[in-house]
Amino acid sequence: MAKSLPTDVQVAIIGGGIVGCATAYHLAKAGWSVALFERKKLTSGTTWHAAGLVSETQGVPVMSALAKYGLDLMERLEDETGQNTGFKRNGSMTVALTEARMEELRRKVDYAHGCGLRAEEISLTEAQERWPMLSTEGAKGAFWFPGDGYTNPIDTTMALAKGARANGAQIFEDTKVERVVIEGGRAVGVETEEGLVRAEHVVNATGMWAREFGISHSVQIPLHYTNHYYVVTDPIEGVTGDLPVLRVMDEYAYYKEDAGKLLIGCSEPNATPWLPKDGLPEAFEFDELPCDEEHLYPILEAAMERVPALAESGIRKFFNGPECFTPDAKHYLGPITDVTGYWVAAGFNSTGIQNGPGAGKALAEWIMAGHMTMDLTDVDSRRIIPGLNARSYTATKAAETLSHAYAMHWPYLRKTQARGLRRTPYYTHLRDAGAQFSSANGWERPLFYGREMTDGFGREPWFDDWQAEHQALRTDLGCIDLTFGRFIVDGQDAEAAMQRLCGANMAVAPGALVYTHMFNPQGGIEADVTVARLNATRYMVMSSAGAEPQTEYWLKTQLADTAVSVVNITSSEATLALMGPRARNFLAGLTDADLSNVVFPFGSWQALHVGHAPVRAQRITYVGELGWELHVPAEFAQQVFETIMAAPDAPRLCGGMAVDSCRIEKGFRHWGHDIGPHDSPVDSGLTFACDFTTEFTGKAAIETHKSTGPANRLLSFRLDDPNALVFGKEPILCDGQIVGRLTSASYGWSVGGAIGMGYVSRSEGMTMKALAARNYQVKVAGRAVTAQASLRPLYDPDNAQMRG
Repeated sequence: MAKSLPTDVQVAIIGGGIVGCATAYHLAKAGWSVALFERKKLTSGTTWHAAGLVSETQGVPVMSALAKYGLDLMERLEDETGQNTGFKRNGSMTVALTEARMEELRRKVDYAHGCGLRAEEISLTEAQERWPMLSTEGAKGAFWFPGDGYTNPIDTTMALAKGARANGAQIFEDTKVERVVIEGGRAVGVETEEGLVRAEHVVNATGMWAREFGISHSVQIPLHYTNHYYVVTDPIEGVTGDLPVLRVMDEYAYYKEDAGKLLIGCSEPNATPWLPKDGLPEAFEFDELPCDEEHLYPILEAAMERVPALAESGIRKFFNGPECFTPDAKHYLGPITDVTGYWVAAGFNSTGIQNGPGAGKALAEWIMAGHMTMDLTDVDSRRIIPGLNARSYTATKAAETLSHAYAMHWPYLRKTQARGLRRTPYYTHLRDAGAQFSSANGWERPLFYGREMTDGFGREPWFDDWQAEHQALRTDLGCIDLTFGRFIVDGQDAEAAMQRLCGANMAVAPGALVYTHMFNPQGGIEADVTVARLNATRYMVMSSAGAEPQTEYWLKTQLADTAVSVVNITSSEATLALMGPRARNFLAGLTDADLSNVVFPFGSWQALHVGHAPVRAQRITYVGELGWELHVPAEFAQQVFETIMAAPDAPRLCGGMAVDSCRIEKGFRHWGHDIGPHDSPVDSGLTFACDFTTEFTGKAAIETHKSTGPANRLLSFRLDDPNALVFGKEPILCDGQIVGRLTSASYGWSVGGAIGMGYVSRSEGMTMKALAARNYQVKVAGRAVTAQASLRPLYDPDNAQMRG
């Protein structure tokens, strides 16, 4: 007899894969009432056919910590639930065939150590001892990750489901959710064929169905499903149950023991999307896709050379099953911007088994606490750009994401597919000037101008172009396309609202510019913005292009149900920044306005004309030099650009590489790298931007933190070896012990070495001066490089240049 549905629960979870079951498990263990609905049977979407590889080392430290938690949970689930998971911690080994891959993996080992994980470079002799069937022909080296392993996806999911039920969760199979019930902008329940179940929170954990299901109630979750292949051999002598996972990424293959057989998986460079004509089939359940065996031949031919025993073994099974991937190769975890109480946990890019248990824990804690309990910025679903969800776009990007899984992970890697969607009005001019573009949130952004960009871990030829642009900003004049996110906050109560949201004093006169932050109640930084007061009732809030969706979310949720409106006007203006010692004299030749310090001081804006066009000129800088940002109505933007570039002694066009190297020299923080919702202004050295005489959200938490002092403090670093290069996430050492990691990194052309910022641990009672004076090193591809630390900017610490 089918059990009846509850009338209401605290959380309704849609989707019975490993992620949905892990979320239910953690919520139920905390005592929350949970109902999980699965359209068919548990695991019947993509979970069931996963290879089950699980690795500790993930892209950012918090994801590595969650992955390790997930592996530890798998290890104890059988004792807790009585359900075997099939988990084996046999370790994993990666063999490198090129010097570039050796460099990548050495840096990965450094990063793993920074996360407190075990990893090491081993000899090829040791690699063969660990994997006796391996041929090391053509190999350069090998790397060992002892904490890794594999598990049985179905059994692990069933163990999580059993644990969830034991703690009171209700799980309903063969119960399709027809729709999410949304009332007044809030998710209030789910509708099934058996009736309505009301809920305070609804979680979309539908895996590859997440996009189509979301669209059915106007929620955008950009992802798509691809063909994903593996083969299973006949039994092979020597394949034992203690064999580690083997990866040969340069041949796009991995090898896993499977009951005396080998499962050989593929992350091929020419991956393809699955494109069912009418969308996902309604009857899909434990289904396979047609297998294009010829597609696999190049990888299998290389595999037979790498593991000679395969030449004598038959293939028992060619398998193709769908896996879903996101455009930026990061899963979605967290709330959906436009619907309160609606959460998503989907798009795991073929890593759902290893990341699912940790994601379930993180999401459950977020739902229960009402805020992040750890720094999930990297996978925060609030980064979604609703306009980037066309099926053609998500399918193309999904295939690209899979294609890059085992490709080289270059430090300045640029994706090439589905480009050019969002372009500033200057795009064509910049392209014709030789811009080398990258993409951020769909925007085309120049990195530098000049020769073709090449990939590598050393000094590439285009570094000369980057250096020249950096020096132009420092010693002459540069022009930067700085078009970014902008929002109008308007209403009679705008000042009071902004005063509550922002740490700085917002009761300023029209014409003032204010650098400020918006904090959550825990004192974490939800937005890093510049605000222009336009008039008595209106402010312009400006964020980086990368933080546009998160800033919009924060403004709209914090100002909901007030008389203050928020409008995203990003597309209505474009921005050119004129920066460098010549900025004042050059701009004075294009306008009648008085640009002197007395009339146009730092931290102010004025309406003026450049040539024939109206602009809002803002005296502020992100590179640490004298300069103005020119915010131009979109229809005038190209004319302003042409006027500037046609003028005598026109500025040098400069890209994002020079902006980044200049801002890190100046110690300017970047939201999403150096600061975020889990970072305090006390730790990041930003309390100078707080006015503690005003009342703002998070003030109490910040004052408490300030009184106790930071446990970690952000410092600036310059490496002593001018030939060492850092790219971010490198461990920081003091007296041989890891004390932090770099959050931002670049090359400081003005200070003569690689530079970065990073948080380092501070002992209780240690002064800031003593903290900065310690002997530090930064780990670079296995080598400890001495570095000088500073609490102050490495360049122009007294800010004389930008206020000149």
